Amino acid sequence: MSGIIGIFDNSIIEYDAFHSQLANQVVDGLLSVQHRGQYSVGIADEHMIYKKRGLVRDTFIDDNILSAFTGRSCIGIVQYSTTRSYNDIQPLYTNFPRRISICHNGNIINLDEVRDILKNTYHMIFPTTSDSEVLLALYSCKLHELLQTQEKINEIVIEKLSQYLQDILHGSFCILLTIHDYGFVVIRDKRGIRPLIWGKKDETHIFASESVAMNVLDYDIVRDIYPGETILFTLQHNNTPRHFFTTTSILSPCLYEYIYFARVDSVIDNLSVLDARVQIGKLLGEKMMKRWGGRCNMIDYIIPVSDTCSAFANGIQTVINKPIKQGLVKNQYIDRTSIIMQKEKVIDKQVKQKICGIQHVFQDKTVLILDDSIIRGNTSKHIIHIARKFGCKKIFFASCSPMIIETNQYGIFIPTKEELISFERTEHEIAKELNVEFLIYNDLDSIVKELKRMNSNIKDFEVSMFSS
Repeated sequence: MSGIIGIFDNSIIEYDAFHSQLANQVVDGLLSVQHRGQYSVGIADEHMIYKKRGLVRDTFIDDNILSAFTGRSCIGIVQYSTTRSYNDIQPLYTNFPRRISICHNGNIINLDEVRDILKNTYHMIFPTTSDSEVLLALYSCKLHELLQTQEKINEIVIEKLSQYLQDILHGSFCILLTIHDYGFVVIRDKRGIRPLIWGKKDETHIFASESVAMNVLDYDIVRDIYPGETILFTLQHNNTPRHFFTTTSILSPCLYEYIYFARVDSVIDNLSVLDARVQIGKLLGEKMMKRWGGRCNMIDYIIPVSDTCSAFANGIQTVINKPIKQGLVKNQYIDRTSIIMQKEKVIDKQVKQKICGIQHVFQDKTVLILDDSIIRGNTSKHIIHIARKFGCKKIFFASCSPMIIETNQYGIFIPTKEELISFERTEHEIAKELNVEFLIYNDLDSIVKELKRMNSNIKDFEVSMFSS
């Protein structure tokens, strides 16, 4: 999972110090999507790249770094790492057959097939673990092939390249590309699994994983990039962007974006994350009333686990009519851990550092603890331990998401389903494992139906982690 931002200045031909402002804007925008990746950060233009492990605020503390970026386009990324290899840190670049830099959010799932194409067609071997590196190699090799019959890169070449990617690649991809001495390219996969939004201010265009970046940088939102769409800007003065589309596209965004990943103040695929979470909370509240009935009257407080859960709590409150109380305090300086840390001991340590409780909120109370989802159960067990230690009478525990029962191939790092708390357990058995009196999960079909009602242009959702 990553957060990407790209900016193209469509107004000035000459490279000059003005363009270093683009790098500053990209960095400011990356701060707003830092929640989407906290392992590494990097930016690139047509000429250079700067990237490091760590957070945005710790990486770009020297103004001289940003002043060196003078291109008319600048791209940036924050990312989680699944391999902990420096070679996987983006942006990536190649000098074959031109200097091309790339930022990619998503996950390519047919890497073996793509590697075979690179080996058998282009005589290139890629043992790398980075799907982004393989993607860039495929793009550059196909570009070189097309240039054998063309004098130079042009719109026809870019359109053929984009269609080739849509035909060959399986998985999720939002891609930002800078091509030296030619232009700037934006691509979204034909299912639109990962979000990508377009904004504009005067003759400067921005593309970002979430609309919050536009709000921070004071750009007007144009629209979401359509599934299967490519947008091309060339270096000609004040030119009109070109749009290319694949004919097999269908909007099917990742449901977990609305439940967990996206910031609550973002709008993704013309659907407010805040409104979506409130409605998801209402659905869960209605399910509570059906299942628990009068037992809901036992609840003294609704206690959200994190800021993510506040909107869900507001929706539940409208149904069960119980007060929301802050009983847990999160350390904002500890990284997100639920799905990106690989070692169990590391997860447990981070969870304990991340969340503390307020004793008098739990003492002699019956509480509804509300979390966005339950994956491995480490965070849930720690929170329940806090509540028990502080003298809680009874615990109702609710997951705003449906039960997660499968791995995810589209950019959410869950390597094996055996590590899930739901593996070979029923809901009753999970409740026993967590040590709670009552446990409830949200209903997948109800959530999908409600969000499709809120935006009829969404034909379906990517829900593979919730269904077998």
